[in-house]
Amino acid sequence: MTGERLTLEEKRRLARDGFLILRDVVPLDRVNAARRTLNEAMGALRGSAMRAVAAQTLEDLEPSVNQLAAAGVQPQFVDLFNETPLISIMSDLLGHVPPAAGAQLAALYPSVDDDQVNEAGYRNADTPNYGWCGHLDGLWNGATSTPPVDRKLSDGEERAWHETPSTNGAARYYPELNTNIANFAALVGVPLSDQRQAGVGNLGLLKGAHRRIEKFFQWQREKGGPLGPEGPGWERIDDNAPNEHGLVHYPRKVRDAYRRGAAQSFDGHYWPKPTLIKVKPGDAIIVHWATPHSSTRVMGPDPRLMVYFRTRPERPEAFKRAYPDAICNNWLEWPGMREVTE
Repeated sequence: MTGERLTLEEKRRLARDGFLILRDVVPLDRVNAARRTLNEAMGALRGSAMRAVAAQTLEDLEPSVNQLAAAGVQPQFVDLFNETPLISIMSDLLGHVPPAAGAQLAALYPSVDDDQVNEAGYRNADTPNYGWCGHLDGLWNGATSTPPVDRKLSDGEERAWHETPSTNGAARYYPELNTNIANFAALVGVPLSDQRQAGVGNLGLLKGAHRRIEKFFQWQREKGGPLGPEGPGWERIDDNAPNEHGLVHYPRKVRDAYRRGAAQSFDGHYWPKPTLIKVKPGDAIIVHWATPHSSTRVMGPDPRLMVYFRTRPERPEAFKRAYPDAICNNWLEWPGMREVTE
């Protein structure tokens, strides 16, 4: 990196791999301020929980729950992007990028809950590669629970899972744009905890898959669309998953291209091996939207702390949520990448 711009070689790696790690780009004083703010909010929640138990009421919980929920808009977090070289780097790549108004605080904690069912419809204990499933952003409705593996849903539960807007069983549709998936340009991640070893909740990425994703969306468009799940070649629900409600969060055609080195679960299902991102406080990572990604399980004693920003250049109002031309052209919204992608 030269100043607040990527070098030509860094841009080539980003174009090839679909992600790029930036070392020592975020000042540690800003990282520590964000960690302290997060820990203060968690401490307040613990104190409120103790008071609520003593008083046998949930009223004391509300202020600290609201504090934690709103933490992502506090300056200690948004300044990890707005007041560091990251905003200049992303503006050089994407054109004008507006300052971040909020951040996703992604905290993962050690868990022994091997029976918990993940988005793919499998128990954590039955999912290889530290539980990596992989998804594209723009399909999620929230961090809601998934149907169990040990019983069938009742008719009412089935309807609620498919129809309640806050559940991941409810599909997203943008019929005016002929797409069922939203998109942005880049995911920018800033670690607040040391993740230089595997098994600590690392972000996992399917290296280079953004190129196959792009070709798949182009094929869907040629077939008449819509783009995304429930469009050509992409079923949204995996009825063969153990819970019969597995979410297919990136195309099987892309997944099948990564069978070499893949692990298998008890039912013969292939699980592509992700590239685990190994970073430390002060580092950052840029991930192209079309690169399948997801977190992995925390096997060690400490929580994994990440802050994420979803960035894109200014768009016409009609394309704020979803921009079909950019879904089908990986670098359309990246003028700073043209020297290595054209």
